[in-house]
Amino acid sequence: MKHEDIIHIIVIDDSSNDAETVANRLRNAGRVVRAVRAEDDEDLRKHMAEHQWDLVLSKPEIPYFTAHDALDVIGKMRVDLPVLIIADDASDQTVTDLLESGARDAVLMARPQRLLQTLLREVDDGHKRRQYRNCERLLQEANKRAQGLVESSRDAIAYVHDGTHVFANSSYLGMFGYSDFTELEGLPIMDMVAPEDQGKFKHFLRRYTKSSTGAGTIEVQGLKCDQSTFKVAMEFSPAMYEGESCIQIIIRDQSLNKALEQKLDALSKQDLLTGVYNHQFFLDALKKTVGRTGQHGAVLYIRPDNFTELRRKIGIAASDTVLADIATVIKNELQDGTEAVARFESNIFTAILREADTDRADSVSQRIRDAVAAHISEASGRSVNTTCCIGIALYNESVRDPQAIITRAEKAYSQAVAKGGGSVSTYRPGNEEMADTERLTLWEKQLKHALRSNSFRLLYQPVVHLQNNETENYELLLRMLGSDGAEIDPGEFIPAAEKTGLMVAVDRWVLANAVKVLSEQRQPGKHTNFFVTLTGASVRDTRLLPWLRDLVRSARLNGNTLTLAVSESVASSNIKALKVIAEGARQLRLQIALENVGLAPNCMNLLKHCEADFVKIDGSLISRMNQDTAIKETILQITASAKETDKQVIAESVEDAQTLATIWSSGIDFIQGHFVQSPSSKMEYDFSSAG
Repeated sequence: MKHEDIIHIIVIDDSSNDAETVANRLRNAGRVVRAVRAEDDEDLRKHMAEHQWDLVLSKPEIPYFTAHDALDVIGKMRVDLPVLIIADDASDQTVTDLLESGARDAVLMARPQRLLQTLLREVDDGHKRRQYRNCERLLQEANKRAQGLVESSRDAIAYVHDGTHVFANSSYLGMFGYSDFTELEGLPIMDMVAPEDQGKFKHFLRRYTKSSTGAGTIEVQGLKCDQSTFKVAMEFSPAMYEGESCIQIIIRDQSLNKALEQKLDALSKQDLLTGVYNHQFFLDALKKTVGRTGQHGAVLYIRPDNFTELRRKIGIAASDTVLADIATVIKNELQDGTEAVARFESNIFTAILREADTDRADSVSQRIRDAVAAHISEASGRSVNTTCCIGIALYNESVRDPQAIITRAEKAYSQAVAKGGGSVSTYRPGNEEMADTERLTLWEKQLKHALRSNSFRLLYQPVVHLQNNETENYELLLRMLGSDGAEIDPGEFIPAAEKTGLMVAVDRWVLANAVKVLSEQRQPGKHTNFFVTLTGASVRDTRLLPWLRDLVRSARLNGNTLTLAVSESVASSNIKALKVIAEGARQLRLQIALENVGLAPNCMNLLKHCEADFVKIDGSLISRMNQDTAIKETILQITASAKETDKQVIAESVEDAQTLATIWSSGIDFIQGHFVQSPSSKMEYDFSSAG
C-alpha cells in the first residue's frame, strides 16, 4: 500500500472512544485514515453498501449487536472484509469462538504497538488479495478474449501439433470445405496442400523448424476436401494450445476493408430501433465491470409503466416511436461518460452507473423518472405521455456474478411497481433475508404441526444378506405429509428442520415410531432389525441416550433389533460424541452403522477408529463401480478394511443385475436398492427367496 493511501475502518462499538483511538494511532504512524462507527447491523450494511472498506474492528459484544452478528452480515454480503476483535475485556473462550467463526485476529487496545502492526498487516493483506483477484480476472478475461477472437475471426486459424490439426476455427473449416472440426481433427497439415506444392511445403517446414525467428509465410495451392484447389498465403508462428507447444497457422481474409469493419463493429453493439446499446453489449460491459478490484456502482432497471396497454391503444409502429424517444431521454440524462445505456429486452432499458453510491444512483434514477414523465412523444399524429418505474442494484468488487446484479435490479423494479407508477426502489439484501426468515418461520410452523399430528410417514426398504437372511433388515425412510396429504421429499423439509432446531425432534419421532412398529411386529421365530439414521444434531444431543434407554426398556425390545446409522460426514465431525453414542448403544444392545462411506478423504482412518457393526458404502460409488476401476478399487479397500475389524458391509443403491454380479465377488455382505425393492409403506419383502 502506498503511504498516501487512505485506510478505511469500521469500528463496532457503542462509544466513539475506540474509533478515535485507532484513528489517532494510525495518523501518528503517518497514515491517512477514515474511521466510522457502527452500532448495529443496519449501520454496518449501510456503510458496506456505500463504500469499500479495509477492515472491521469490533468489540465482542455491544448492546443489540455482537461480533458474531457482524461476521454473519459480512459473510452473507460475500465481501472480503477482515474482522479484528478488541479483546481487552473478553474471555479466551469468547475470542477463540470468534476466531473459529472467521475473525482474522484479536487485538488489545492496551497494547498500541501490536494493535498498529496488526491493523497495517491486515490492510496490506487485503490489498494483496484484491490485486490477486484482479490479476486472476485479467488472466481469465485475456484467455477468454483470445479464444473468442480466434473462434470468431474471419481469418482462417488453426493449431498444429506434431504435424496434425488440434484446433481450427469456423473460417478455417469453411475455407477448406469442412463443416465440423471432427472431420479435420488429427488430419496432417500436409493434406491441406495440393500435391504439386507438397515438396515446396515440406522444404518450408524443415527451414521453419530450424529457424530462430519463430515466424514464416508461404504461398501454396490449398486443397479442399472436394479436391479443388485455391491459392492461400499461410503465416506460421509458435503458440500454446491447452498447455502444449504447437504451431499457429493463419490464412488472412482481406475481403473487408477497415471502414466496413468499424461500421459492422458499431452495428454489432447497437440496438437498431432505439440507437442505444443492445442486450449483448450491456452484458459484456457488465461482465467487464462487476467484480473488478476497486470497482463499485449501480445497475438501473427501467421499464415504462403500462406499456403493453399503451401499445394496444396506439399500435406497434407508434409505440416503437415512443420507445425510441424514451431511450433518447434516458441517454440524455446520462452524459458524463461513466454510464452505459442499453435496451435490455423489448421495453426494458438498463444502465450501468460506474462509481455510483446509494445517493447518486437514487438521484440519477429520480432524474430519469422525472424526465420520462415530462416528455411528450409525437407518434402517428398523437401526443403520448408515459411514466416509468426504476429498480436499483448496487455492486462492488465482492459481487462476481453479473446475472445476480441484474436479478437484484429486477427485484427492486418489482418493488417499485408495487409502490405505484413512476416509483424508484433500491434492492436491499435485508429485504431478501427477511423473506427467507418468513419462509423459515412457515416451515417451522408446518414441522411443529407435523410432529404434533403425526403427519409423517415411514417407508421401508429391505437390506438383504447375500448368503442368509435369518434377520429381516429394513432401512427406515421418512416422508412428510403436506396439508393436502401429498408427500414432501426430505430434501425440502430436512434443511428447514436443521435450521429451525427441530431435527432432534424429527429424529425422535422416527425412533419412537420405529420402536412402536418393532413391538407390534414381534413374532416367535421372526427377527426384524431397523436401520434408523441419526442426524448430527441428535448425535450431539446429550439427552438422546437417556431418552432412548427409557424408550427401549418400556418397549422390551430384544437385542439387535435397532441399528443407529450415522453418515460418514457426521461421524467425521463428531467423533467424540459418536463414541459416547456407540458405548450407550452397546449397553442397550443396539447396533451402530456408518453410512455413505467412501466420500471423505479420511474414510479408511475413520473405519479403523469408529466402533460400528455395519459399513454402508455410498450409493454414488456403487453405481459407478463397473465404469471406473479406481472406484471399484476403493470399494474393495473399504470392504477389506471393514472386514479386518469385524464390520459387515452393505452396498447402497444397487440398481441393476450387472452391479449385483460384481458385488458377489467383492466380499460385500448385504445389498440395498431399487433392484432389490423400492421403498414401500409395507414390509412385504420375501426374505426367504433371497440369499
